[in-house]
Amino acid sequence: MKKYLFLLPLLLLGSARMYGQSIKFDQLVYLATLNNDAVYATLKQGNAFKQDYLEDVDGQQMEYFNSIGAKPGAEKIAAGSFVKLYNGTVLRTLEYTSTDVQNIINMAGQAKRYGLELLFRGVDETDNIYLYSNSFYMVNIRIHRDQTMGVVEIKQKESLGLE
Repeated sequence: MKKYLFLLPLLLLGSARMYGQSIKFDQLVYLATLNNDAVYATLKQGNAFKQDYLEDVDGQQMEYFNSIGAKPGAEKIAAGSFVKLYNGTVLRTLEYTSTDVQNIINMAGQAKRYGLELLFRGVDETDNIYLYSNSFYMVNIRIHRDQTMGVVEIKQKESLGLE
């Protein structure tokens, strides 16, 4: 009987599939600074995402990536959106979407540890909204109120006085 009590937890642990988010907040921040070719190369090297498709949106080449891990397609990354300033500086935006809300909650905690300040916390008809900021980034985290998905949007900010 003692053998069975010892083996049962081992079997349960062995049969349980562990799942974690495929990318961390600091990696998303890094990707937000890169052009599409560099984002593609970085995600390909990480073996957690594959390119899904390309799309031209208002003259910007958008690239969409899907996760390929334990839950394929549960996490998505959209890169390629940008604003070009008068001086030629390009400010990029990256969007991460997950159908596992725990990943988005983890991202919010990681954003806080990254040193971003919570500027706003609120609710609209469909989402819980969290806005974080520092001198370089504006981060918008939205979690659907029905807990079906969430989005992390990272936008580069113009840093005044740094040249």
